[in-house]
Amino acid sequence: MKPLRGQELQAFMPGRPAAAAGRPHALYVYSPFCGTCRLAEWMLALLEQSYPQLAIGSVNVLEAAELVQAHRIESVPCLLLWGDEAPERENRPEKIYAFHSVTYMFERLKGGGLL
Repeated sequence: MKPLRGQELQAFMPGRPAAAAGRPHALYVYSPFCGTCRLAEWMLALLEQSYPQLAIGSVNVLEAAELVQAHRIESVPCLLLWGDEAPERENRPEKIYAFHSVTYMFERLKGGGLL
């Protein structure tokens, strides 16, 4: 996962086109102090290795207060997904908080049009 900061991270704010060419369609929000986040990151890394077309950005929740507030992120880990229908949803992402298993995440990403 590519760590995002500055302008790259600003692209994920409401009203900005997160699905722009070359940018990830998913953003993983985590805390470095969270054991569940480490497990979720491992699952996402496996999916990225298996599906090179999958681009996931990542951000430390402690460095992204504005993003957390703008998207009303309630807890970590959180995966924000922007699918093909994003323009109709005003660029509001789907939020995934429970990362049950690699298979479950594969199905969610596939259903969201990211795989």
